Amino acid sequence: MLISILLILLLPFLLAPIYDSIERKVKSLIQSRVGPRGFIRSLLQSWFDIVKLFSKELVITGYGILIITMLELFLIASTAILLQILILFNNLIVVKTLFIVFLSISTAFFITRSIALNNPFASIGVFREFHIVLSTESFFLPSLATVLFINASLPLKLMLLIIIALSCYVLSSRIPFDIAEAEPEIASGVNIELSGPLLGVAMYSLHIKRYVLSEVLSYVLLKLFNVHLELYTFFVITLLTFIIWITTSIISIILARTRVDIGPATMLKTMIILMILTLLIYMLTVK
Repeated sequence: MLISILLILLLPFLLAPIYDSIERKVKSLIQSRVGPRGFIRSLLQSWFDIVKLFSKELVITGYGILIITMLELFLIASTAILLQILILFNNLIVVKTLFIVFLSISTAFFITRSIALNNPFASIGVFREFHIVLSTESFFLPSLATVLFINASLPLKLMLLIIIALSCYVLSSRIPFDIAEAEPEIASGVNIELSGPLLGVAMYSLHIKRYVLSEVLSYVLLKLFNVHLELYTFFVITLLTFIIWITTSIISIILARTRVDIGPATMLKTMIILMILTLLIYMLTVK
């Protein structure tokens, strides 16, 4: 039993790069490009990339960058572990609270790392990321907390699900909300000063973050349908997480890029409208 729980806690760290590899292969097939060849290579390409980066020389512009980057990985890793515990033991209020706190702090450290790089391209990227987070996370976290702590009515849950689903997509830094990185435009933006192992840590953190966001949406979907969360349900969530990851990657191919000033503004307006509708539904359904 202890070994099973340990494997479940480690699952996001093992699967996140594999899911990213599969996403890259799916995108290459849809776009008629030549992706990684061979089944094993296709499945483990992102792991190969991370290992290759870790094998390179460590070059840092300051120890502050090293500490902040490692803290960012630690926080998103802690968030992933807390989510696994939350799925296994659904009634632990302390775990629910810590999960929301760590999820918000990990984003703050991503922004802090980008500011600490002291590079004009990184500064442009971080301000873009700040606008995206401001237009999304301020609605995402309260909605997620409501789902976790309050037994809401079905119409209210559906509205919260829409807000959470949109937020998970936006915060995963996929097109058109990858403007903080925007490789063709500002030379990798927030990651421009990172190389070797530090870039590997940043990439690995992003993979884990995308896994966490996909799993959050899976968990919320099961909560919406009042599925009793037991050990076997964890495998359903894991399968659903993979489906959501691949679905969001396909959506990112369909969507076009947006202007950096229009994307966050449009998302903010959308979230405000959804939140107003959610509050109206709450007032109409509350007894």
